[in-house]
Amino acid sequence: MIGEPLNVALLVLALLGLSAAALCWVTLRRATQLVESPDSAPKSGWLASLPWVGRLLGRIDESSRSRRQAESDNETRYKILTENVPAAVMLHQSDGMILWGSPFTEVLTGFSLSEILKNRETFLLNQVHEEDKRLVEKSLGIVRTGEPFQYRYRFYHKSGMTLWLETRTVPIYDSSVSDYIALSITLDVTSAVLNQLQIEERNRDLNEFTYMVSHDLKNPINTIKGMIGIIQAEPSLKKNRALDQAASYIASAALRLEDLTDGVLKLARVSASERSLEPVDLNEVMEEVVHDFKHQLERADGKLTTIEELPLVLGNRTQLYQIFSNLIGNAIKYRAPDRPLLISVVPERGNSRRRASIVVRDNGRGIAPSHLDEIFKPFHRASDSSVGGLGVGLACVQRLASRLGGTVGVESKEGEGSTFTVTLRKSPNA
Repeated sequence: MIGEPLNVALLVLALLGLSAAALCWVTLRRATQLVESPDSAPKSGWLASLPWVGRLLGRIDESSRSRRQAESDNETRYKILTENVPAAVMLHQSDGMILWGSPFTEVLTGFSLSEILKNRETFLLNQVHEEDKRLVEKSLGIVRTGEPFQYRYRFYHKSGMTLWLETRTVPIYDSSVSDYIALSITLDVTSAVLNQLQIEERNRDLNEFTYMVSHDLKNPINTIKGMIGIIQAEPSLKKNRALDQAASYIASAALRLEDLTDGVLKLARVSASERSLEPVDLNEVMEEVVHDFKHQLERADGKLTTIEELPLVLGNRTQLYQIFSNLIGNAIKYRAPDRPLLISVVPERGNSRRRASIVVRDNGRGIAPSHLDEIFKPFHRASDSSVGGLGVGLACVQRLASRLGGTVGVESKEGEGSTFTVTLRKSPNA
């Protein structure tokens, strides 16, 4: 009798356990479905009435709203980007056929998107300048291989204007398809190209001017010097003091004109010098400068010191040599006559990660405050005429530093000396 109620109780407990397990399984399966599709969440019914299920559904609903809001925000940002970026953004098939274009594509080309998509297979080649078609065809061939590529070409705007465009194309792979889509971004670089062409034209003019100076001016000067030399060698000239003095003036003027011509040529060569940059160890440059000025320093009873290690900079070795040799040469030339010459070349403390400043300091004559703003001008001399020179050395220093992406500045006290600070770009390897 006791065993029978016990069996019934155990049976009831088993049924309750099975019911609870089934309920848990149904609930978990439904929760999984809700995570995948939150909009199917029940708003009423026995499942929604369970407290813990209600809390779960609330979290799922909140997560769903957050996800939808994030998707909406991303879509808004994408729309703002594509509609306002000042570039033509386009999607192409791997064969080059245009699939889609951003609104700025219409501004850049002058054609509406409907016109572009109507001729999507041939639109680009139809509008490319005849001389650039082979380049564009070759570039599109490289793009079809799935490699990123960048090319520049002339393009006929619908208005008839010729633009210079630069297109960067990259492949976008999708694992769901065997092919890929190409994304291209095209910019209008007309202004940059025209500016570059103008610079190249000016450089050609400068080279022609340099050739003219070196040949058409120097040849007559050499002729004058030669003829004056013959005249001065004539013994009878010494008997006529006025003629002898006039010949001396002509010879002196010819020498000054030759020096002036050499100064113009020097400035022209600096302006036309190459801009190729590479890492340069300034310690090696200064070793060359010290070696080349060794005898001049000994004759001037001078001393040049480089106490600290100089940095590795980005520049051109020859041009850097010209900068520092000019500064050292000037220090020797304009030394003070009443004391031994001291020159130091040291890196400035507190240099930034990208820039390095080198300080060249001397104890020479110094520069008057009224001349400090003009010493970098060509043919300007801040000293008296007793010291030779044309006044082009510091002008060359400033132009060379500028071509290397740097600057040069000066501080000076008359009678005490000068400090020149050359700031250059540090090498990425420094």
